[in-house]
Amino acid sequence: MARLIRPFNREKGTLASLVTRIFVIFALLVVILTLTVYLAAGLAFNRAQDQKGPYRLIQQTGTLSKERYGRLPVRAFLGSGSYIEVLDAGANVIYCSNPFKHNTYEVEEIEYIQSVDGNSYYYVEPVYIGGELAGYVIQKHALNTTSYDSENGQISVTEGGVSGIMVLDRRKNVTYSTLNNGVYHISDTEFEYMYGGNELNSTIQKHEFWTEKGQKRTLILHVNYSKDNLRAEYKRILIVASTVFSLCLLGLIFVFAVRISLRIRRPLKLFASAMREITKGRTDTTVAYEGPREFVEIADAFNNMSTELHDSEKKRAAAEQEKQKMLADISHDLKTPITVIQGYAKAVADGLIPKEDEKKYLDTISKKADGLSDLINTFYEYSKLEHPEFRLVTETGDVCEYFREYLALKYEEIELLGFNLDLDIPDEEIMYDFDKMQLKRVFENILSNSIKANKAGTTIIASMKKTSDRIIIRLGDDGVGIPADIRDNVFKPFVVGDESRTSGQGTGLGLSIAYLIVKAHGGTIRLLDENEAEGKTIFEIVL
Repeated sequence: MARLIRPFNREKGTLASLVTRIFVIFALLVVILTLTVYLAAGLAFNRAQDQKGPYRLIQQTGTLSKERYGRLPVRAFLGSGSYIEVLDAGANVIYCSNPFKHNTYEVEEIEYIQSVDGNSYYYVEPVYIGGELAGYVIQKHALNTTSYDSENGQISVTEGGVSGIMVLDRRKNVTYSTLNNGVYHISDTEFEYMYGGNELNSTIQKHEFWTEKGQKRTLILHVNYSKDNLRAEYKRILIVASTVFSLCLLGLIFVFAVRISLRIRRPLKLFASAMREITKGRTDTTVAYEGPREFVEIADAFNNMSTELHDSEKKRAAAEQEKQKMLADISHDLKTPITVIQGYAKAVADGLIPKEDEKKYLDTISKKADGLSDLINTFYEYSKLEHPEFRLVTETGDVCEYFREYLALKYEEIELLGFNLDLDIPDEEIMYDFDKMQLKRVFENILSNSIKANKAGTTIIASMKKTSDRIIIRLGDDGVGIPADIRDNVFKPFVVGDESRTSGQGTGLGLSIAYLIVKAHGGTIRLLDENEAEGKTIFEIVL
């Protein structure tokens, strides 16, 4: 019965509609965020402007009355390039925040400087006759007037309005006045003060105050209204607004990315889980899914693939069983001549063979019995390696030391047979997870082929080295070599060479077994070409 993984139902829209819906919501939120940040930035700029300016500076009454002029935050309230001056009753400059300015004033001139709080200012209106400037009409506004009573030390304030009018000709001579101030001519400096001064991008204002000692002082404010100050303020607000907008936008992107990721990762996790089930051999796994049409189609395709894979696996298993049965039958058939051999041996033992032939028969029977027994074992080992349930019994160890010990044990046998041994094995630890018994069988099969196929005097060649991610083992000989017509098929079952290579011995399964063992370790084995090897027949194992 098929294994069924069910997180959802069936088709709901398309992936494109899902992404479009999420994108539209995201776009609307971005628009709302943009408008919110824009309005907030505007409010912040207006509030910043309200918290600055000359009026804010003259509210520092405590600092002014105590004559601590150096503590006044001139730059913060008036902006870069602005400065202040403090005048005594005689219009002498007793303090200037800009050491590079050396202005001088007359008492009469101070009258025409506009007041910060608007209590005293002049309104100038040019008069034209026949298109030519004829003169000026000046109105003095004194909304509030202050006076100081030196006897009791009190300041009195009286409210007022337009306190007087002056009429000037075009040369600024006073032709009429209700101010009764005895002024008959307005100087250019006084006239410029009425317009806010003559400094570029600046305006001049005044503020009269009294010290704690009862001394009258006049604060002259030179306020720089250049665009640089506005740009600096705009830049600061813009940086803050941009930072807030960027953080909010990143937050929105993160939220929607997570949302899209979850909507897509859920079916992907489902498919991944089903694939893992298949890799574990449960080829009957299917999935049921509800969501975007594209993923539903993928689920249907996966189910079709799973069904076909399950059917194919059943057929492969049946074929494998047939193969195993064939090998079992071969083993059974091979045991029959062994029984016959054993019968001849018994006949010799019973005295049915002439005495002079007994030793020859016994030697032949023994060799045949040993050969057939080895053949059966070889068939059995190959059959076991081909079985789908075969598993290596691995343990982590020093494969370099293991290879060295194996060759040390074989050294005496190799020497007695008249073979030479050329070793190149590093004296270092190379750790690997391997099946010691099976890897030894690989070495045995290659080495036994070299010994069987070559004459005394042949050199057995063995080497090992480690790269960044691989272990390379080479084992072989410099003997007669392998015929060209079978070099490409040496790892196929039952492939044997001519008499010069096999001497009529072997099953053709030794290298096939070696190939299956190395493959089970996740490695590769190949016969090197003669031009890339140290000998005629060198096998390279890469783990």
